[in-house]
Amino acid sequence: MLRGTYLFGYAFFFTVGIIHISTGSLTPFLLESFNKTTDDISIIIFFQFTGFLSGVLIAPLMIKKYSHFRTLTLALTIMLAALSIFFLTKDWYYIVGMAFLLGYGAGTLETTVGSFVIANFESNAEKMSKLEVLFGLGALSFPLLINPFIDSSNWHLPYYCIFTFLFVLLAGWLIFLSKNRKHAKNHANQQVALPHAGAFQYFIGDRKKSKQLGFFVFFAFLYAGIETNFANFLPSIMINQDNEQISLISVSFFWVGIIIGRILIGIVSRRLDFSKYLLFSCSCLIVLLIAFSYISNPTLQLSGIFLIGLSIAGIFPIALTLASIIIQKYIDEVTSLFIASASFGGAILSFLIGWSLNQDTILLTMGIFTAMAVILAGISVKIRRTKTEDPIHFESKASKTQ
Repeated sequence: MLRGTYLFGYAFFFTVGIIHISTGSLTPFLLESFNKTTDDISIIIFFQFTGFLSGVLIAPLMIKKYSHFRTLTLALTIMLAALSIFFLTKDWYYIVGMAFLLGYGAGTLETTVGSFVIANFESNAEKMSKLEVLFGLGALSFPLLINPFIDSSNWHLPYYCIFTFLFVLLAGWLIFLSKNRKHAKNHANQQVALPHAGAFQYFIGDRKKSKQLGFFVFFAFLYAGIETNFANFLPSIMINQDNEQISLISVSFFWVGIIIGRILIGIVSRRLDFSKYLLFSCSCLIVLLIAFSYISNPTLQLSGIFLIGLSIAGIFPIALTLASIIIQKYIDEVTSLFIASASFGGAILSFLIGWSLNQDTILLTMGIFTAMAVILAGISVKIRRTKTEDPIHFESKASKTQ
């Protein structure tokens, strides 16, 4: 039962990766079909990430009340229902609402599968790293698959494909549960721990810890603002630079860089100084973003996008791990807050990036991304100066993340 559920987790994370990048990949066609601006696209991205944030925050309560299995089933059903109505109407306002529901389902899937793995597997860090690769593959494959046959007249076809995939996935999941009904009921009776009520008092009562937590939460907010919005608005950035022919494929180059980067980080992470790595990656990101602002050659642009993905790949998992090491108490709460802040950053900062693209100057958009990267580097310096109370605990924790 555990192994089968974990294998389904691959499909769930692959789905989350597809949903994560779907709106951004279809941006050029949405702009043309509905005669909208990038500000309007920002609204869709905002609602999608607001839905994702809602799923992340509500999922623990759903798991507590209904179990992991029912929560996963509900998430798939909500996503499928949202896409089924899309067959009947393609109104702009419905697409905005659909983005919220898809985001909610994706956030619920990711949080629920992660909770299940952590609760049921001793090698949960290794298991989660494999699931993250499937997330990257989903984000990578979507633009690759739609690029050859999608235009402004049939832009809706990818949503039909997602619907078909989810329908097959839900059917397979229900068959799996029916064959393992007894085991599913046993797991459903297990209680899931909710956040401790003392966490808030702990951080408020300790000024040093609350300051550390603030640094990490703001770091997650800005990082997600860069990663998610750079990927989602990349097609629009390419179009603004008169490179429409590579607008969709550019997203794939970005995610190839992230996948390769995360694989490499997994190999060398045992020998990394986490705080040094964050500062190095953020510094490289600053240089690459500045250089990208002045590149117009398509080949060089794709190379730059790949390197940006490569440089940014390990920042989120390393920062999350470092947060759990430095802030040793209430690790679950810190992790949830870190992920929630990242989701919020992806949603809110989409408006700023959308506005900048409407100003018809790529330098403004890239300048905003660069400014956020500079702040990340500054926070990395602050984090580097933070000392853990128990250096030995740092080492053991770092090794457990592999």
